[in-house]
Amino acid sequence: MIRKFLAGALALGLVAGLAGGTAYVAHAQADAIKARKDNRQEVRQAMGAVKKVIDDKGNAADVTPIALRIVELEKQFVTLFPAGSDSGDTKAAAAIWSDRAGFEAASKAMETAGGALAEASRSGDLTKVAAAFGEVGKTCGACHDKYRR
Repeated sequence: MIRKFLAGALALGLVAGLAGGTAYVAHAQADAIKARKDNRQEVRQAMGAVKKVIDDKGNAADVTPIALRIVELEKQFVTLFPAGSDSGDTKAAAAIWSDRAGFEAASKAMETAGGALAEASRSGDLTKVAAAFGEVGKTCGACHDKYRR
């Protein structure tokens, strides 16, 4: 009788553990997708803020902290694609996982372009800022072309 009870309890525990594990994986996947979306939303806002400075012929130095934030967001972004986070409410292309080295290189290019934008803003020359901003946009688009569906 005790053996049957223990065997039943063990089986129930395993089923509950497996179900909980599945829920955890789904939750972790949703968290990664949300983190990616939040990250990209912040980059979009930063890009909009830079564009406003350029359009308003504002102070080039105001772009420096924004550009540095873009760099930090890009450093984080590449880490937000764990295995198993390739399905669900995401526009991430399968190439992110099948061509990880290429994806990381594209992310590094975005990070570098953001650094160049920060450097241009330190010059005080809004023309240089606008040119560097254009390069950030091109780098962003190139990544989307290959790694976004």
